[in-house]
Amino acid sequence: MDRRTFLETIPLSAAALRLPARGEAGHTADPAGKTAWPVVPPGVSYFTRQKMEALVDTSVPLTSVPFEVVVYNFPSWHPSPWMEQRFGKGWTEFETARHATSWFEGEIQPKQPLWGMYDPGDTNSFNEADPAWAAREIDLAADSGISAFMIDWYWHEGTMFYHEQLEQGFLRAANRQKLRFAVMWANHHWPNIYPAPLKGEEAIIFPQTYSEADMDRLTDYLLEHYLREPNYWRIDDLPVFAIFNIDGNGGILKHFGVEKLRAIFDRMRSRTVKAGLKGLHFQASHAYSAGKTPLKEAGFDSATHYHTFAGGPPGSTTEYADGLEESINLWKATAPKVNLPYFPDCPVGWDNSPRYGRNAHILVHRTPDQFELQLLAAKYFVAGQRTKPPVIFLSAWNEWTEDHYLLPDALYGYSFLDAVRRQFRAV
Repeated sequence: MDRRTFLETIPLSAAALRLPARGEAGHTADPAGKTAWPVVPPGVSYFTRQKMEALVDTSVPLTSVPFEVVVYNFPSWHPSPWMEQRFGKGWTEFETARHATSWFEGEIQPKQPLWGMYDPGDTNSFNEADPAWAAREIDLAADSGISAFMIDWYWHEGTMFYHEQLEQGFLRAANRQKLRFAVMWANHHWPNIYPAPLKGEEAIIFPQTYSEADMDRLTDYLLEHYLREPNYWRIDDLPVFAIFNIDGNGGILKHFGVEKLRAIFDRMRSRTVKAGLKGLHFQASHAYSAGKTPLKEAGFDSATHYHTFAGGPPGSTTEYADGLEESINLWKATAPKVNLPYFPDCPVGWDNSPRYGRNAHILVHRTPDQFELQLLAAKYFVAGQRTKPPVIFLSAWNEWTEDHYLLPDALYGYSFLDAVRRQFRAV
């Protein structure tokens, strides 16, 4: 698609959105009672109900399925001392989002959070590590039908960053019991992508390393700070500990191997039992190869994917509709191969140009009605698979620098969250 064609399709998003007040459906209906969406311009793909029905079995009943909705939460939107030491007092990743540039006509950058950005000069500005701001996010998530936050958690042999959002904000919020939480160990090398260089590899500012002794220290920290909390998310009464990088570069399985990792997980489970819990549920969250990575043999209890169409060819665009089809096809291909309960993930979008500039991969023409059809497809998929428990992941709550966020912005308003609420909030 050339730039002129893309630019001419921008009204598609605005017309589909119409930025309704919270609670409106955001579209109109024709006299026959069928939804009347804007006409799709030539050259633009659109994810329709017909496309959705061709991908999943919509004859499966949904009414009695108690879906749980777990949303990934990337907590980089508050000052964290480890990051401040490297990027300056008061730094947050909002600085990267704020200075984003449109790389072609029609790309919508920078993003404008409806609740504002953190401002070190304004004590009243957005700060997710403040209990009052955390409470506002908890209310919004719970009222939208979300069951739990899966919070990205950074641990490098005892050195931590971004944990302030959880420990100083969420866990001190007066309404914290309205929402459950769990942590996903984001165990990957930490690159300098603020922004990334346009040529060459980004510098690694914090490599991910492992040791058996450190896994014991990690377990003790989880027990002391999180796992005993009454609103920690559990599966079969076992606290869920998710791990992002399984056998990618720097992955935990790649480092320890199957037998040693299984022994480490068994020891972690034993430590939690001695601490008065029933054990620990290990979840594989991303970097693995379905059918090839021995997840069950290594001791994992379930699997999902943190974002199912992330990445992509640098300097390219993909239709959002095509990304949604790719997402659903990935669920279908992965579930029978992992030999574990597999939970689908529904991404909101993708545009990592605030970090990668013209080397970004960008999904174009995302709209909330297409996203809602993906949510509905996930419900049919989980019900058809009889997945227990019937968990559906969403990515993500607040990934502003990758264009997958449910928090309201100045363009979409609350429309993506309204889609979640319509599909998952009990009436």
